[in-house]
Amino acid sequence: MDYRKARTQAAFWLEYAGLRAAVALLHLLGVDFASAFMGRLWRWFARFNPRHLRAERNLAFALPELTAVERNSILSEMWENLGRTFAEALLLPEIVDKPERVVVNDKFTADIRALGARGAVFCSLHQGNWELLAIGCAAVGKPVAGVYRSLKNPLAERYFRSRRETAYPAGLVAAGATSVLRLRSIARGGAAIAMMADLPDGTGVRASFFGGPSSLSKLPVTLARHLGLPLVVARCRRTEGVHFCIDGQRIDLSRTDDPDADVAEGTLTLHAIFEDWIRDEPGQWMWATRKWSEAVLRGEARR
Repeated sequence: MDYRKARTQAAFWLEYAGLRAAVALLHLLGVDFASAFMGRLWRWFARFNPRHLRAERNLAFALPELTAVERNSILSEMWENLGRTFAEALLLPEIVDKPERVVVNDKFTADIRALGARGAVFCSLHQGNWELLAIGCAAVGKPVAGVYRSLKNPLAERYFRSRRETAYPAGLVAAGATSVLRLRSIARGGAAIAMMADLPDGTGVRASFFGGPSSLSKLPVTLARHLGLPLVVARCRRTEGVHFCIDGQRIDLSRTDDPDADVAEGTLTLHAIFEDWIRDEPGQWMWATRKWSEAVLRGEARR
């Protein structure tokens, strides 16, 4: 018997058992209390996580005009929001059963309905509860397919995927070599393809973000231009507790004889919107990502 394989399988089962126990406990608490409880725990304890220091440095770099007190307040709000989002992700089917928790503003509702039966590429950022965008969009007539990275643990992957699928009527697509073909088929069927675009991307467009050079994800723009689909950027802001408001806008992409230039232009437009939204609600964005290199944060590269 392969000892290493057996140990890995045992670790998978323990992780899966812990996941099921956590979901059961949160379910007993109810969505509202579970979200608040987990948010409070993260607010208290996440500051001891090494990622807190990274978030603090990123925030100080991006918004240097803030005082130390203001930064601490924003980071506490960020961790509470992430804790709530974690609990809500585990209880996603329960939130799907009460779609009134997620409101889509009137203008964005009209924009989505104007797409008609045509497919689209939707993209967002890690702000508020990004997972719930699919619920709001489906409620106003546009089914959404989600793009995600699968978990290493096959037991947790099957269970977590089964719960997430309740929010994605057009399905979930694991990122991989064949995902583009699957996404093309979904879009041609009239659904929206949803993906995140605010994480650093080594193959992205090198440009300024909050005044510092960063590698900006170009995948949603590339996909929309390549497939000839509308590109829509949206966010799901937390308004109070487990209640949210979705807004966004369509980005009209250039379609010239230079596709690389078109993609770069669209990517800059997309991230300019992200920057405005983050400034508007800094406590709801996930500051702990590696958005800027160490050299940039140390001031060794130009802002």
